[in-house]
Amino acid sequence: MLLPRTHPDHDDRTLRPAAAGTWRALVRRPRETSASTFVFTERGSALLLSGTAGCGSWSATGASAFSYRISEPLWDADGRFRGWVDIDQTAVFRGAGFTSCGVSRVHDAHGVLRYRVPVAVIARRWG
Repeated sequence: MLLPRTHPDHDDRTLRPAAAGTWRALVRRPRETSASTFVFTERGSALLLSGTAGCGSWSATGASAFSYRISEPLWDADGRFRGWVDIDQTAVFRGAGFTSCGVSRVHDAHGVLRYRVPVAVIARRWG
């Protein structure tokens, strides 16, 4: 389900720790806003700890910017796999937090793209 992230041409190891940590966020979609928690590790893993949870990767794209991609599985009320959301965001640090925007792609259980949703995130470091 996860698509490989292309890495920038520069060596981002010196930039990587900036996003590392736990972040509390508001996630805005066209018809709803919800609270979420993200964790970015120093080694480039990205975790979504809200909803049905998800995992992926992140990478620095500059001194004050990064991108992240997370795959979130979707389950029905009976516990059957119904598909997944491919979350793809570009972020910029702003003070003690970051803002990001991108498009989430919702796939059914057969991998068919069903729709795209514009998503914006506002996050603050937590803990």
